[in-house]
Amino acid sequence: MKRHLFMLGLLFAVPTFAGSTPPNTQDATQGARRPPPFARKSPVQVLIDHRQDLALTDAQASSLERIQAALDVKNAPVKQSLEALRPPAPPDRGTQGTPSAQDQANHEQARGLFEQLRANDLAAYQEAEQVLTDAQKAQARTLLQAERGSHGPGHGGRGGPPRGE
Repeated sequence: MKRHLFMLGLLFAVPTFAGSTPPNTQDATQGARRPPPFARKSPVQVLIDHRQDLALTDAQASSLERIQAALDVKNAPVKQSLEALRPPAPPDRGTQGTPSAQDQANHEQARGLFEQLRANDLAAYQEAEQVLTDAQKAQARTLLQAERGSHGPGHGGRGGPPRGE
């Protein structure tokens, strides 16, 4: 059971705070800010989006939509707090010196908020799994792993191959 929860935790790992990305990850000519890492779809939303692939019944889809709506309400204030903590994107990140005490405090606060989002997503997914059949659960895990892989590098977005490769 612990291994299952650990794997789910890894599955839903959210990259560290957006301010910690390296200078090369943003196109300087673009000028626009990247979407925040908390803008990713929740695992429950991924299941809803793959309704046909999972062969969800109408009752299952309704239950998942209810779970997603509750998750959205629960996460809204956390996401607002994270957005307020996002530093403005400087024109050239390479010119910054060491982070100030306030930057470090904001980073630690954001880390706690990301942990809260991760816990909320995990709890919602566990509730959603109760709606699925065993076959759908297995297929859902596969879909979620594929979805996670499609978002590029994980844990901080620092690039390079996944661990163990």
